[in-house]
Amino acid sequence: MNLGFQQALSHWSVTPSGYAVFEQEKKLLGDAIKNLFGYYCIQLGAPSQESFMTESRVQYKVLIASEVEEKSCGEHCHFVTADLDYLPIGKETVDVALLPHTLEAAADPYYLLRQVDMMLRPEGHVVITGFNPFGCLVMRFRFFKKEQVFRQANLEQLSRIKTWLEILGYDIQLQRYSTVTCFAQREQKTRRIALLEWFEKGLSKLGFQFGNVYCLVAKKRVDSPTLVGAKWYMPRWRAIPNKRPVSVARNHRIKNK
Repeated sequence: MNLGFQQALSHWSVTPSGYAVFEQEKKLLGDAIKNLFGYYCIQLGAPSQESFMTESRVQYKVLIASEVEEKSCGEHCHFVTADLDYLPIGKETVDVALLPHTLEAAADPYYLLRQVDMMLRPEGHVVITGFNPFGCLVMRFRFFKKEQVFRQANLEQLSRIKTWLEILGYDIQLQRYSTVTCFAQREQKTRRIALLEWFEKGLSKLGFQFGNVYCLVAKKRVDSPTLVGAKWYMPRWRAIPNKRPVSVARNHRIKNK
């Protein structure tokens, strides 16, 4: 687990640009998890100074991170310090698993998804957020800024994550991107910036997504078992017209040849 990336995100979240991006992400997550119910909701990783489980209606919330600070996540919230590569969660005990930028800090994202799959109950939900590699703000910070925040991340395309989830047996229920903006302080938006964002929104309608953050919700599929065995049925006897009746077998003798 890349702890440096998680810590860098936590410090970056209080800057003007980071705060604006995480506000967009909190809105996406709030709309995604407010209708997910159950008994236990866990958040793996703490990329910001605040918890992302505040909008969850699940009764008990657990925040698991390598370094946990007291964050405001509402009532019935518990904090657990653990290595995210080896999660101390029992099998099929979690209803909602929230992964905010957790896959981007994992050395093996697919292995982490398999751990999450083991802990989720049947018909449980996994909610994943991450940075869009083609997001305008992400591109600026990766190639034109001195900050090393996004250069440390293991940025994966959303299509690849969806493929992993489909292999594990999940149904994709929601896929959304944040609003298109390359600048954090929207109150200083000029006419040129507004024209650029209008052009980017038009491209997003054509399938080219430039939102900085994506949100994905997937449901664990439960396949109903099908009994395999002999199928008992009554034979369909059909009368043969104009034929002699068949004799009973005991009235016949087998002739030895």
